Amino acid sequence: MLTNRLRVTALALLAVAALWTAPAAQAHPLLPARDRTSHPAAARSSDRPFVLVDASSGAVVRARPGGAILGALDGVTPLGSPTWLWALGESRDGRWARVVLPWRPNGRTGWISIAGRRTVHTHTWVQVDVSRRRVILMRGDAVVDSYVAAVGTATSPTPSGRFSVTDPVATGDPSGPLGWYAFGLSGHQPRLPAGWSGGDQLAIHGTNDPASLGTPASAGCLRVSAAALQALKPLLRPGTPVVIHP
Repeated sequence: MLTNRLRVTALALLAVAALWTAPAAQAHPLLPARDRTSHPAAARSSDRPFVLVDASSGAVVRARPGGAILGALDGVTPLGSPTWLWALGESRDGRWARVVLPWRPNGRTGWISIAGRRTVHTHTWVQVDVSRRRVILMRGDAVVDSYVAAVGTATSPTPSGRFSVTDPVATGDPSGPLGWYAFGLSGHQPRLPAGWSGGDQLAIHGTNDPASLGTPASAGCLRVSAAALQALKPLLRPGTPVVIHP
């Protein structure tokens, strides 16, 4: 679990001070598309890319295109990364995008104006199969690679849903509980262990307990090996979709 105690170093790295829990005793993934419809959850074609929207200047979030204001997003995340959002679809006039929000509770979406914003198209995304304890790198509907992962315990399970990468983080502490690298996600853990003080942000991160991989051992985050992080690091960027299913 990533915390808000990360600080920017002179090398622009973020140091991590999160805790982890000791071990405790196929849904259908979304396929990528650029979907000009007011119903962005409609069927999708794998030959169309996901759309990521640059919100590094901040964004006003509305309940519908031009509708009531739900809130605002800062241009940088609490960990200092520029804000990028996964767009599930666009309004018919192409002026608004429905985006996955990093807000509580998990699963919230809203509409932002995309006039003048940079967008990036990608076929790369991550699927997480909690029951199989795998983090799966995808390109469209094709599996690129699959990595064994530690998942949440029975009392602090890994939440399901549509999320995105918010923070690629070099921890500066390869022997620490998060390993040498972590990907902060837009999701949150609503069922934290009693007395937990490490924050509720979900992440895909390394571990200093490789024996925990493939077991239900975390407070909800996904632990993977250092080699998996090495493979994922050049491919995952802020906004990259991450779909977690039970």
